Amino acid sequence: MSDRRVLVNLRGLLTPDPARTWAVDRIPDAALALEGNRVAWLGRAADLPAAWAGADRVDGGGAWASPGFVDPHTHLLFGGNRSGEFNRRLQGASYQAIASEGGGIRETVRATRGATVDELVDWGEARLRAFRERGVVHLECKTGYGLELEAESRLTAAYGELQRRGWSLDVTLLPAHDLAPEFNGDAEANARIVTEAWLPELVRRHPGVARFCDVFVETGVFSVDQGRRILEGGKRLGLTPRVHADELTGTGGAELAAELGAASADHLMFCSDAGMKAMAAVDVTPVLLPGTTLFLGMRDWAPARKMIDAGCRVALATDFNPGSCPCLDPLTILRLGCLQLRLTFEEAFTAMTLHAARSLRRGDLGHLHPGARAQVLLWDVEELLELVYWVGEPFRPRFLPA
Repeated sequence: MSDRRVLVNLRGLLTPDPARTWAVDRIPDAALALEGNRVAWLGRAADLPAAWAGADRVDGGGAWASPGFVDPHTHLLFGGNRSGEFNRRLQGASYQAIASEGGGIRETVRATRGATVDELVDWGEARLRAFRERGVVHLECKTGYGLELEAESRLTAAYGELQRRGWSLDVTLLPAHDLAPEFNGDAEANARIVTEAWLPELVRRHPGVARFCDVFVETGVFSVDQGRRILEGGKRLGLTPRVHADELTGTGGAELAAELGAASADHLMFCSDAGMKAMAAVDVTPVLLPGTTLFLGMRDWAPARKMIDAGCRVALATDFNPGSCPCLDPLTILRLGCLQLRLTFEEAFTAMTLHAARSLRRGDLGHLHPGARAQVLLWDVEELLELVYWVGEPFRPRFLPA
């Protein structure tokens, strides 16, 4: 097949516009010109430039075309299963009570510490295939279920192998996901070893695998000051900060993300007005995780509308993880963005494509304008709004042929 192709026979094309904040281009009877694996032109089929007259045609089958989803917050690799814990919560036990008994994240840590790199890679590929068939073309993936150097190193090695196998993902080092049990609640000592020993050694052992570092800034975990030192240590190693911020209480995590120039602050159910303004001023992306709010049975949804009004470019993500959001489905998150965070369809779609990619500093993902990677989804629906309207319908996209 030629290096120059034109995708034709489209009902329409919908894409965010990276040059205009929150703008979405909706083009009926569209065509998309591709050169190699990049978009070269988009518009109405009738307006296709003459220079593309001889290019190979790819039949879109009357579908709607869109950019692929980008998921900017996942905990892809872990061992074990916490469905029993989920049942306990249905019977009235709180997430915090289960954790205080040694369950919760520590149950996953025990299972993950016992896993080999090969097992982690196998589990990761199965989950990545599930994401892919649902339209996710790129993910951010965190470590964080090792909570000690050797287990965190195995997680990082597994992510490196997945990258070598061709999976499109960004890796975030998160050894400060929770207090390691060996520290008996001593957050200061735990923060010190993460900063001075674990992060430098992980970067040394696995050069080029990770782009980001993260920390859980929360009451009972790491303080703002401890989080600052961990993230500054990561920055010295060339890692861009991301922050688990203001999830269960308002801790000032959003303000910390703005202070450090983080790529994102994530969760943010209890974000302050000052935190919203601070993030907007320095272009930190708020990454909201409504699936977690739903799965934990919480009533405090992240204030997405207030963030947009403050000037933030909000993103949405699954927060796929075994304890608070075992969700592999971007359409569930898209629907929650509309139905619970009160975003319009166009805003929610932009939050799961363009703004999600921007939170990962990936300017060539999340849209279909010239220069973008040709990660094109084909949806066999009359209108793309049906992806939200038919609640529970398991729509699956087709992919542009290679």
